[in-house]
Amino acid sequence: MNITHPFKIALIGTALLITGCGGSSDTASTSVPSANSPITTATSNSTSTTSASSPSNNTSSTTVQFASTTPQDAARFLTQATFGPTMAEIEQVAQYGLASWLDAQVNAPISSHRARTLAIFNADQNAQDNNADNPWGGHRYGAWMDIALNGEDQLRQRVAFALSQLFVVSDKSILDGQQLDVAGYYDGLAEHAFGNYRDLLEYVTLSPVMGVYLNMLGNEKPDLANNIRPDENYAREVMQLFTIGLDELNLDGTLKLNNGQPIPTYNIDIVKAYAHVFTGWHFRGTTANTWHRWWHNRNFRNPMTLVPEYHAQDVRKELLNNVIVEPGTDGETAMQMALDSLFEHPNVGPFVAKHIIQRLVTSNPTPQYIARVAQMFNDDGFGVRGNLEAVVRATLLDDEARAPISEQASSFGKVKEPIIRGMQLIRAFGIYKDGELGPQWLEYPHNQAPLAAPSVFNFFLDDFSPVGQLADFGLAAPEMQIINDTYMVRNSNHAGWWSMWVPTAEEVDSGHNRGMTIDYAQFTPMIAQNIDPFIDYLDLVLLSGAMSDEMRNAMIDYDNQAKQWLDDRERIQELVFLVTGSPQFAVQR
Repeated sequence: MNITHPFKIALIGTALLITGCGGSSDTASTSVPSANSPITTATSNSTSTTSASSPSNNTSSTTVQFASTTPQDAARFLTQATFGPTMAEIEQVAQYGLASWLDAQVNAPISSHRARTLAIFNADQNAQDNNADNPWGGHRYGAWMDIALNGEDQLRQRVAFALSQLFVVSDKSILDGQQLDVAGYYDGLAEHAFGNYRDLLEYVTLSPVMGVYLNMLGNEKPDLANNIRPDENYAREVMQLFTIGLDELNLDGTLKLNNGQPIPTYNIDIVKAYAHVFTGWHFRGTTANTWHRWWHNRNFRNPMTLVPEYHAQDVRKELLNNVIVEPGTDGETAMQMALDSLFEHPNVGPFVAKHIIQRLVTSNPTPQYIARVAQMFNDDGFGVRGNLEAVVRATLLDDEARAPISEQASSFGKVKEPIIRGMQLIRAFGIYKDGELGPQWLEYPHNQAPLAAPSVFNFFLDDFSPVGQLADFGLAAPEMQIINDTYMVRNSNHAGWWSMWVPTAEEVDSGHNRGMTIDYAQFTPMIAQNIDPFIDYLDLVLLSGAMSDEMRNAMIDYDNQAKQWLDDRERIQELVFLVTGSPQFAVQR
């Protein structure tokens, strides 16, 4: 077999039963089941209406209404913009168009991770039996999974997940006992997902969750007599990871060079200056007299407040963009000046644009793609800088994102994040459950969980390139940084569980201890005459219509043998596993 796609070369080792990795063009024959949705579960997936609505303010220049949207185009778009397409959503997008769906998503009610975490905690008898005072990580992960599977605000939540990998906090820290507050932090990211980046930056800076994680909370002005110096942790990360990166960038994300060498964006003096700005902030309600009484002041629900006595007000601070904070400037004003100096830096547009593109669309965007999205960050067409709604629209509607697979460069696309891959599997068929979704432990099968990274650098770096053929091609594959032998086995088992080993809906209804399943019996009418309609369904919802002829023929041949000893439900489950366990499903094109 001739394999030319570099992502497919790297992933060929993950094939379990099917090694047919070639991708057909978007014109591959794929018939769509006529039913609105084959999902008829006890708690079916929620989908948002995509009827046309008024375009949101200041983004009309990025709203493109395509003449027509095929089911395959809709499925590929939804794979980029949601946690996985459902048939109902595919049909809605194909009928009403991409722009209308985007309008509806921007205006959809916002799901609450905090509220869902609390609900799952209160319903968890095990937690109550152990007299737990606060939710555990599993409760918050369960809330995230519930919203990823059933939330109507799919785009907002997908963007929030991308932002959570930029503005990283983690429960693998002192925050382990603050799961409800970490969920609230995530909700803040979702609330700002279509807002202005400057507002988001201020939200993160003053968040007590971030304040605890990166040591800005309780950061004190210099006191040399007591060997106290401002903590530099947040000052470094707000530059390196949240706004401008280490080196100066052109609009298209390429490095600016001086005598062939990168130009650093900041030095140690700049770090120290920002560290002095970020002094004097503590939990809301803290005073100079209670500054050191951490548990007395503890307040994770409100933004941090300034305690002037602990702010380095008498120090002159030289910031980026030639911004000078003169001695005597109060701490609130100094903080606003510091955030403005970062927000206005020319690196922010390409820095943010590349991150959003990589998380939603492709790991290796062209410089031209980055430049177009970065320009939308700089000016949304109405003179507004930092409009994230415009950035997201520009990312998803760009010609490079929407080009048919047959017209894409071989390097286009990305390895799916393990956790998103897992959610796509379940959303494609609809979860069937009895009562509340219980605590979940997503790290075991997926090697990642929301806001649970091992460090502020996330689970993987945006420029990670694994040793081997991808590195030889000069291609990044960030998600592969967390793929190891243990994960591959667990992920295969995860695909096997959700496809072949899950209990039946009848078992769940009768009290099966797993409490949820996929009701595969609902699909048996689809194979009444032949297997082709169900393979078409798998091709559309899992592969966006890009199944190769080789893969299709292998599945048909396998089913012709399997139906001699398997019933219809078991045949369906086997075919699901053949796709979800394949390397083709692991790659998003």
